[in-house]
Amino acid sequence: MAKRISLSDLDTLLRQKKIEPVYFFYGEEDFLIEETLEALKTVLFKDELEQATNTVVLYGAETSLGAIVSASSEYSMFSERRLVVVRQFEKVRKEATKEKQAAHLAEFAQYLQNPLMTTTLVLTAGALDKQELKKEPYTWLDKVSYEFIPLKSGAEFAEHYAARLGWRLTPEALRNLDIFVGNTARELGSEIQKLINYAGERADKTITGQDVLDAVAVLKEYDVFALQKAIAERNLRQATGIALKIFEKEETLAPIVNYFTLFFVRLWKLKSPAVLRMSDQDAAKELGLFGGQIYFLKEYKRHAELFSLGDIERALTALHQADLSLKGILPKTDEALLVLNLVQELIS
Repeated sequence: MAKRISLSDLDTLLRQKKIEPVYFFYGEEDFLIEETLEALKTVLFKDELEQATNTVVLYGAETSLGAIVSASSEYSMFSERRLVVVRQFEKVRKEATKEKQAAHLAEFAQYLQNPLMTTTLVLTAGALDKQELKKEPYTWLDKVSYEFIPLKSGAEFAEHYAARLGWRLTPEALRNLDIFVGNTARELGSEIQKLINYAGERADKTITGQDVLDAVAVLKEYDVFALQKAIAERNLRQATGIALKIFEKEETLAPIVNYFTLFFVRLWKLKSPAVLRMSDQDAAKELGLFGGQIYFLKEYKRHAELFSLGDIERALTALHQADLSLKGILPKTDEALLVLNLVQELIS
């Protein structure tokens, strides 16, 4: 069975320099696959020249199993190792006749049983369903398969990814990234790199919540945190004014919908008897608050006391309806009017 692996797991593996002769990386998180390939190169080669002269990249639609075996069977040049990367392995070209295809399958199977130890062969693919993985040649790759699944926690990934680059994200920065950036590794990785460039030569190597607001969210005087406070205080006039200001700057209701959906889902979880019995550490994990984000658990608990379970369920229903309207699934409504109606629903 394929190993489901995180970035930290791979870092540990590569630090131990346990490099296998064959890897099969597949799944939705193509950014993590690329990061893993880059990390592999730093372990395999001592410099860029060695890497360039001993790395071969093939593309599935343009190659065959026989060509992959041929490339993998060549010896390295002035280096201990050679890297062969096959991108889009799921699209690998089939031969014109059944006989030739069977011969190439047999050749590939034989190579996997006895790979050249000076070559590291990395096969990469997108998401594959279970039925596809039960077919040849995937069945032969089971022991060397790593599935890159969607992130369970964007904040946890962001914290680890920043640390790899030598930077620290404050709890506020993690929270703001969670709100304003998507939950995919590519989006988070890209934004963290932008934030590091934004922070420049900062001595303490720390990214703050304000950095995220300034460089990512582009929200200054009026933001969702001010809106959250106004909604918690049931101040309809103030909440409406802030929401309209945010809408004016963003030109879409999406940031408000995304933030408050997460906010009210967390409040809903805090109403669960099972979560109420948990320790703070376990409750934080249940809410998707990892690492330094546990700092915000008390804040969520305070807010949970201000809303009944009925209030929370009505808010989530209103947010879901707004989301459907934004996506065009429900009849399109003027977004400014949608802002006003949504705020009223969240407060009522």
